[in-house]
Amino acid sequence: MSHSASTAAQHERATEDGTPSAAVVAAATEWYLKMQDDACTPEQRSALHDWLQADPMHRLAYGRIDSIWSRFGQVDARAGKAALDASLSGSGRRRRALAGALMLACTVAGSGWLALQSQTARYLLADHRTAPGERLTITLDDGSRITLNTDSAIDAQYTGQERRIVLRRGEILVEVSADPQRPFVVESRHATARALGTQYVVRDDADATRVAVIESTVEACSRAVGTCTTLAPGSATRITDEGVGATEAADIDALIGWRDGVLAVNDKPLTEVLAELERYRRGTLYYDAEALQGLSVSGVFPLDDTDRALAALSANLPLRITRFTSYVVRIERR
Repeated sequence: MSHSASTAAQHERATEDGTPSAAVVAAATEWYLKMQDDACTPEQRSALHDWLQADPMHRLAYGRIDSIWSRFGQVDARAGKAALDASLSGSGRRRRALAGALMLACTVAGSGWLALQSQTARYLLADHRTAPGERLTITLDDGSRITLNTDSAIDAQYTGQERRIVLRRGEILVEVSADPQRPFVVESRHATARALGTQYVVRDDADATRVAVIESTVEACSRAVGTCTTLAPGSATRITDEGVGATEAADIDALIGWRDGVLAVNDKPLTEVLAELERYRRGTLYYDAEALQGLSVSGVFPLDDTDRALAALSANLPLRITRFTSYVVRIERR
């Protein structure tokens, strides 16, 4: 998810409708989780007090986080506290998932709890999921392998008649084990992709699903319209609620570079590269897309260390990178 800002200061504090920005929500979430930790120090509590007094948006975001957590407690206070303790005791995906859930609920304000239940809950409760920056390869009961890219989630629904993978979020690489009696289908919010062979990639974005084939063929269909196309190796298509797009050539090596932790681009607009790097980070990259127009990028960048990737960009392009926290980075044209 990429954000551009005409003025970074505005986006650091509030959105246009006067609600806390994503950056403020991220900071408030981190403060809130620190305060729930038994190891929290008086100095940290004093620092929180100063942070809250610094800006009304800080207080509003923190209050919403507290309200959302109270709703967790109303369901089962002891179970909720146990979940928080578990998340605080580990630095892995559980803590990040909880932080993400609180951030989403706070950001969407009044409808936040419903959104949390209908969207984020599906991600948190998925059979398999990854946090931003993580990758995971799983082997299913039939021997098929699925590699989840950053911030992705799937449910596996196997029956005697069909093998179905529901892509709740993100991107997956599928390597299908042959079973003529049970078709293998990946379902996203926009599309279905039925394997007629072995390897393919499915990526679910907010407005479309992209399907690309590495080996054999795949039947890709629009769920809303019902139109389909058959994709050959090295081809891809973009599917929306309006139907199936034109078939185009796919650069397979670049397409699945994330599996090996790299982003390979050739003469790509800088804004597209920044948007892709942001998928692998916690937090937000802030930049004015118009100010960065005309800058293009070629190269191979590490996805497991996006700070190093940003440093490489600034070393080769007229960019100034300012880090406010590990979650908030501003990128400007020099």
